[in-house]
Amino acid sequence: MKAKRMLVLTSLYPYGQGEAFIAAELEHVARCFDHIELAPGFYDPDTQPRPERLPVNRGYADTRWGLLRWPRAIASLLLGLVKYRWADDLAFLLARGRKLDNIKELVRAVYRARMFERFLADQARQGKEPFDVIYFYWLVPEIMGALQFRKATGAATHIVCRAHRGDLYLETRPGGYAGLRRGIVAGIDDIYCISEHGSRYLGACFPALAAKFHLARLGVDEPGFLNAQPQGGPLSIVSCSFVIRSKRLSLIVDAIAHLLASNPDLQVRWTHVGDGPLLDEVRAHAASRLGERAQVIFKGYLAHAGVMALYRDEPFDLILNVSDSEGIPVSLMEASSAGIPLVATDVGGSAEIANAGTGVLLPADADPATIAAALLRFNDRATSLMVRRAARWYWSEHFNAATNYARFGLRLAGHERGRAAAELSDAVAFAAPRHEDPAAG
Repeated sequence: MKAKRMLVLTSLYPYGQGEAFIAAELEHVARCFDHIELAPGFYDPDTQPRPERLPVNRGYADTRWGLLRWPRAIASLLLGLVKYRWADDLAFLLARGRKLDNIKELVRAVYRARMFERFLADQARQGKEPFDVIYFYWLVPEIMGALQFRKATGAATHIVCRAHRGDLYLETRPGGYAGLRRGIVAGIDDIYCISEHGSRYLGACFPALAAKFHLARLGVDEPGFLNAQPQGGPLSIVSCSFVIRSKRLSLIVDAIAHLLASNPDLQVRWTHVGDGPLLDEVRAHAASRLGERAQVIFKGYLAHAGVMALYRDEPFDLILNVSDSEGIPVSLMEASSAGIPLVATDVGGSAEIANAGTGVLLPADADPATIAAALLRFNDRATSLMVRRAARWYWSEHFNAATNYARFGLRLAGHERGRAAAELSDAVAFAAPRHEDPAAG
């Protein structure tokens, strides 16, 4: 039997360019519910949303715009300080460094939680039917507001969230603190991590609550084609990410420069997909370090369909990711689905998709020489053909959207049999021998 109604809180989706991978998930999850509403946390009133069949509830985001934004925020903060338990957080922060950063984080968390609680109360006052499930796509402070609303009203709402990277790992935050995290984890019903690494991380932080932490992998759809392997010509490298410091694109430039210096007869074509604040800096670095034997192409931002069209039309030897922090990159899932080998640093959950079968797993602190050596392996195209087959197989087994999101929809809708089967399937898949892996042959 379907659960009736679910509210999904996103950061921006269906507005903006980010969170593109939500669309595929919602397509499958929606089949398990009678009604789903999307509630973006922010949106720019001057922009149009991306096409989306599900209704979009802008009630929460609207409270964060306009002339009344600051009065609402201040009122929410003051009332939140009265209603929410935050003294333990403050005592914890006062014993740590970066006090100002962390106190700001606590203040932001309290007012965001209270504003979301107020939004839910407004929905109830308008006579809207309660949601059976509130699903937060990120591990965010608003969860505390939903928990407080449920406690105050006695609603039978199931409250869950996903956990990715920046929302999960405290070391990615300036002060190493996430506002109201302890109370959120204590009160929430389930947290679905996109990687085993994330689930273990939460289990280490909150061992008494480990039963709440589950693996629920992301996925991408069957592309309907395989990327063509280059036949002669330059070693063809693709990367796909926002151009920000943590993605370390300058390290890619340095690795290519090292590769070319060590192999005078080699040519390289590097295509980067994505934009961001450091794009001009990376472009200039590439121009200064790479000579005529390197062709560098910056494609800018491409939505998922554009990325897959690129993989359909242009041959690539490998995709390269040298981030210093990750959940599990969707870019690696996309490339793997098209049979492109993966070279990635061992950070976050990247080791759960990049490995000796699907490509090369680099040390987290890999230097240009180490990266260059990994890239050179794929200049032997006869040998790398098996890796291409293994990358595609690994996507099919672990990151196929149709499988992962159908399973996740059952879990969200409360089908305990589906949940148990899913967890058993995950356990078996990662414990079983790899004798069927094409790379093992």
